[in-house]
Amino acid sequence: MILIPLIVAVAWWPWATAIFVSLCVALAIIELFGLLRQGGFAPRRVPGIALGVAFCAAAALQPFTGLHLAGITLALGVMATLVYEFTQSDRSTSLQNWALTFTSAAYIGWLLSAFILLRQLDTPLRAGLLAPLNIPPGAAWVFLVLAITWIQDSAAFFVGRSIGRTRMAPILSPKKTWEGFAGGLLASILTAAAAVPILGLPISLISAALIGAAAGIAGPLGDLGESLIKRQVGVKDSGTLIPGHGGILDRMDSLLFTGPVIYFTILLTLTR
Repeated sequence: MILIPLIVAVAWWPWATAIFVSLCVALAIIELFGLLRQGGFAPRRVPGIALGVAFCAAAALQPFTGLHLAGITLALGVMATLVYEFTQSDRSTSLQNWALTFTSAAYIGWLLSAFILLRQLDTPLRAGLLAPLNIPPGAAWVFLVLAITWIQDSAAFFVGRSIGRTRMAPILSPKKTWEGFAGGLLASILTAAAAVPILGLPISLISAALIGAAAGIAGPLGDLGESLIKRQVGVKDSGTLIPGHGGILDRMDSLLFTGPVIYFTILLTLTR
């Protein structure tokens, strides 16, 4: 609740969104590298952060060029992080370090940069219930992703806690149940559908339901993805940055998957 006003304000301006997402990427990569070091791995912090932020910069600058900046960043990132290992005196774990450095930066930086791309969407909104607020189109799409993800997560928690019986992933996340997943999926679809008249989104209710369904599947998978990483290194939370909620990566795990999934689903619905 404390973070929501900040996020709403940041989403109002494209460059504020880009800067905020870049900051979150840097902090999350630092957290992730801290987890990996606890597991005995040694990813390279400076190249990892630089590449993660570079993905954000590529997304922010994409409207100003015809070049495929994300692809360029990906190619240069593969090469740069590998070449960096040439400079190390101890190369006994270079392959492992390179792989973890690159994949961590792509996992967080590339996926989270989808929010910068979402903010750049400029298809005019329709007259919705919140039309008097003059919400920018891109901000409305960002709000959609956040609302779907957070409501889905909350619904899955409460449904799973009240009637959950069948474990979904007993090793990765013992408390997750298929009943909770179903509740979260339904909540995702309903949230997306409700957002159409509220935000004035220029899509049909069927398209909204498709977006909600895609997010309802992607969100829990993103959560389980981070759980896999934490299980591998034997920790419960990624950090302590947010009191009572763990680290920033714990708050973003579902968003890392729902952001790009919803972004590309939106593109499909807008071009139909």
